[in-house]
Amino acid sequence: MAIEERQVEDLQGLLAEVLQIAEGAGGAFFWFRGVDCSTHALLPKIARDGMVPDEIFEREARLLTRFRQRSMAYWPSGYPQNDWEHLFAMQHYGMPTRLLDWSENLFVAAYFALASSPDHKHEGDCIPVIWCVDPVAWNRFKKKISEYGSTIQVLTTADDELEPYRPDTTRKRNKSPIAIFGAHNSQRIVAQRGTFFVWGNETKPLDEVANDVMSTLWKIQLTGSRADLARDLQRLGFGETMVFPELSYLAAELTRTEGWKK
Repeated sequence: MAIEERQVEDLQGLLAEVLQIAEGAGGAFFWFRGVDCSTHALLPKIARDGMVPDEIFEREARLLTRFRQRSMAYWPSGYPQNDWEHLFAMQHYGMPTRLLDWSENLFVAAYFALASSPDHKHEGDCIPVIWCVDPVAWNRFKKKISEYGSTIQVLTTADDELEPYRPDTTRKRNKSPIAIFGAHNSQRIVAQRGTFFVWGNETKPLDEVANDVMSTLWKIQLTGSRADLARDLQRLGFGETMVFPELSYLAAELTRTEGWKK
């Protein structure tokens, strides 16, 4: 089934739309991803320059090794990290990985959709978008995962089913991206209620893969004024430090809320 696309003008409409989708999906819980332009595909950073899967894994392995080598002095003494934990840290700090960030919080996604205006050019206007996914239904539908039984839900890095996706796997890699819980090894991931999709031996965007499966992915376009939507989100108390609990963002938030003008 194709992706379901919807449009709303304001945050009230967004909330109502998401609750309606959830009710129609039998009360499922959703993950959300906000993007500032509807033309952006759901594809992890490392797969955006056209490399084939073997090249992607080779590049990731080298980046992972170099990150581990160079970051040791920055971690608390004695803090052990496996490949997965390093991968989540790499994603957090902006390095290319096979991970794509999602959130359990709708308003975190809205913040990322509205926080900035896109600077790229294409035909037509850039419309901010909230993507919604049912991660349990997605994982259960994927053949290689569903073979483990109908009780499969969101995978963790301790699950055997995730073995074909591990950075150093020696098994045949699974093809389709799947939903996983990651290590909350940074304050940002905690604040953003971060979750992830990880790609296997596949270079298609999630939104293209979804066209071949049951309805587990929804695209909600925010057609109202970007500035008004961002202002309303701030009025709900969802400012910079809700997403980035760091001093630089506290300074930016206080400067904005105290009415400082350039």
